[in-house]
Amino acid sequence: MSSLSKTSVTRTLSRGLDVLEALARADEQGLGPSAIGQRVGLDKATVTRLLRTFVETGYVTQDETTRRYRLTGKILWLAHRATVRLDLRTVARPHLTALRDELGETVHLGIMEDLRVVYVDKLEADNSIQLVSAVGQTMPLHSTSLGKAMLAALPDEEREGKLARMDFQPRTDRTILDRATFREEIRQTQLRGYSTDDRENEPFGACVGAAIVGADGRPVGAVSISGPHFRIHDRLQYFGERARAVAGAIARELGADAGEPTDGRSQDTREATS
Repeated sequence: MSSLSKTSVTRTLSRGLDVLEALARADEQGLGPSAIGQRVGLDKATVTRLLRTFVETGYVTQDETTRRYRLTGKILWLAHRATVRLDLRTVARPHLTALRDELGETVHLGIMEDLRVVYVDKLEADNSIQLVSAVGQTMPLHSTSLGKAMLAALPDEEREGKLARMDFQPRTDRTILDRATFREEIRQTQLRGYSTDDRENEPFGACVGAAIVGADGRPVGAVSISGPHFRIHDRLQYFGERARAVAGAIARELGADAGEPTDGRSQDTREATS
């Protein structure tokens, strides 16, 4: 892309944001293109073109009677997602600290970005053998307990959409490489309420994870407990139960219904296994 094209794209984005901010400041009746143009210093044709894009993408709606424009609830959803992510690390940190101190192993907090897990927090245990990871690092969804936990908590259709795009590249000789086996792994994760990674992401590492399900019923992140396989393997079930409990506590602080399970399983699955 030429520098001129980049400048044009940047200018269009800036103008679009100005239009959204003008609508955000308007009353519940909304604004027409001319009024918006006066507020942001743009001609009516440019404003109309930008509004058409926002209507098509669902961020703006037009009243059929008044022909005025106003923001839709999609803006609130976007703001909610951003707020949750900003709050997640702060809310989770005390729980992660207590979990690390209780179990004596490293704990992680991760979020899902498309087909990758992003580590947003890490608390190391005081052990001589540590697994290699860092805040900001990304890993594939399919080979990590964090990724499996969040995938298991997604709606079926959305999860299948991600599975169709995953390349299932091996990280170790134990990494799951086919979709049928991985779907069964996800089903087991839903039944247990926690996921496992038994030397699938690192040759000598083991890990358990549990999804943090937000107020909207979607995974906003996940908690994991990890360490060398020889220390973790015989304690996977107990560690998984602790990860699930801590993920639930964090979810409740973020506004999830305290009366509902927050282990990533569907209602049907919980009833079938209760």
